[in-house]
Order: sequence, then structure tokens, then C-alpha cells
Amino acid sequence: MSSHQLIGLASSITVLTAMAVRALRARTRGPARPAVTPPAFGYRAHGGSNRIDQTLHIINPDAVDVAPVLAFTPVSSDGRVLPGVRVGTAYGSDRGELVVCPGDGFDVLNFSGPGADQVADVLVTVKKLLALPTTSPNDYIDARPTRDGATVSRFAPFDAVVLHNPHPVPVKLRVVHLVYDSPPPGASQQVVHRTPIGGLAVVPPQGDLVVQVPASAAALIRERGAGQAVSIKTYPSR
Repeated sequence: MSSHQLIGLASSITVLTAMAVRALRARTRGPARPAVTPPAFGYRAHGGSNRIDQTLHIINPDAVDVAPVLAFTPVSSDGRVLPGVRVGTAYGSDRGELVVCPGDGFDVLNFSGPGADQVADVLVTVKKLLALPTTSPNDYIDARPTRDGATVSRFAPFDAVVLHNPHPVPVKLRVVHLVYDSPPPGASQQVVHRTPIGGLAVVPPQGDLVVQVPASAAALIRERGAGQAVSIKTYPSR
């Protein structure tokens, strides 16, 4: 597990009382997909030293990859639903883009709208859950920014990202540049801008893949990231 992922269960585990999940079978011709067990979730507002805040820990108890489509209901510390708050994701668990490997995975949430500063937890509903015919390595793939072939800091201009896969199987993932806010003391830090870098990348077994930064993405990264806290992340996808 990456140092960026949560270790163990979050202290506030959200128990789903009304799951929008059925035992999933393929609805097209051909062999039926196996039924999958709904994941469990834990939200953590503060990640701790050098860890990302506002993370949603997703526990996948099955032996295959799953791609959930999640919906979020933000609540306050006293359990009140905050209807004016919108919830966004860095890795796309709300649109079926994030693949959760056997064991666990995570997404990064952000909140906006009236009452966003009051969010203490989220209730999670699984709208869809797709079982995939793969079992991906549960490991973080590093994204190394480069310019003209030389490694540079994530704060410097870069024109490509090098992905290294140490595993003996191909890995499918996406790359995203994240910009974080500067919260007051005691408040959690959140993503304020996300810029995808390229599309779905397939990194060969025990090999490297160079992902070029499109000109449009490079312009957004320069504009949004100047002088801000930033990171370049990868996440399993499809």
C-alpha cells in the first residue's frame, strides 16, 4: 500500500443502511459476471503528517477488481445532512472511473457550496458496482515529472510524466495533477483543481511508460498551480 493511502480503517466507518446494489450479473449475452460483495467505507478528514486530507477509504472484500459508482451525502458533526454542499472526487469514484483492487483503495473528496466548512463525515450510497475480470496489484505507481527528458520538481514546468510499473503484469491507470488550498489552522486541506494528464494509460510489465502532457493540460497546470501546493497522482482505472 502506498504511503499516501490510509492505514487500517478510518475512525468513522460509514455503514450503508440502504444500498443501491444488487447481485450483479452481466446484462449482455455471454457468461454472467460473478456476484460481488458491496464495499465498506471510511472517511477521514485529516490524513496526518504528509498524508492527504479528506480521503474516502474503500474496502473491497472480493478477489477481483471492482469499479463503483458512488453518491455522497455530506453531514455535520452532529449528524445533520448538509443539502447545500456539493461533493467532488479526485479519482472519479462517483462516475465509475476509479478501479478498487482486492483489499482496498481510496479517493480524495472535496466540498463546495453553503456549509462546506461544516462537513464532518459522508454517507455513501453505491449506485452501481461493476466486477471486472482482472485482479490488479494493490500498489501505488509513481508518476515522475520530466522536462526535455530530465526529471524536475512537481512545482516546475514539465512536459511529460514517466510511469514505472514494478509488477509482472500490465497496469491500467490515469494520471492527474492536483492543486490544494491553504486552509486555516485546524481545518482540513482539500483539492481545488484537478487536471487530467492524458487518458487511460497501460504501463507494461516491469517497464516504463512516458505520458506526454497535452498543451491544454500544461496551460491549466501553469495557471492553477503557480505558487500552490500541488501533487501528481496516479490511480487504477479502466
